[in-house]
Amino acid sequence: MSFGELTITLEDVATLTGLAIDGDAVVVDIPDEDWSAMCLRLLGHVPTDLGGGIIRIAWLKETFDELPLSASPQTTEQFARAYALSLMGGVLFSDRSGGSVHLHYLLLVEDWCRAGRFAWGAAVLSYLYREMGRSACR
Repeated sequence: MSFGELTITLEDVATLTGLAIDGDAVVVDIPDEDWSAMCLRLLGHVPTDLGGGIIRIAWLKETFDELPLSASPQTTEQFARAYALSLMGGVLFSDRSGGSVHLHYLLLVEDWCRAGRFAWGAAVLSYLYREMGRSACR
């Protein structure tokens, strides 16, 4: 920009993260089912302090620390979802909570084929801009 400021572009996000910038929009439809039932269905475990659909990343790391060698395909998927959820809350869509993530992101990795078609890089950039706007207003 002519006045010396820089901006982060989609190309920057794609280059730095390797995430796709083309594809389906990352949109989360909040389910009618309760968060505990969804957590049990997709992760196989429910934290004791689940409140309002928010889960601690530390709980994810403790609960899904090491995949057993004899894990079933279903257990392997649950561990993969937990890992993806911790990445979303801790890196891709982190906020000032600093250690928690909302379970609505879990719905994005319910179906792995569908998750692979998302434009994750575009979602990360738009989330970054939204959070920067929120920070600037304070």
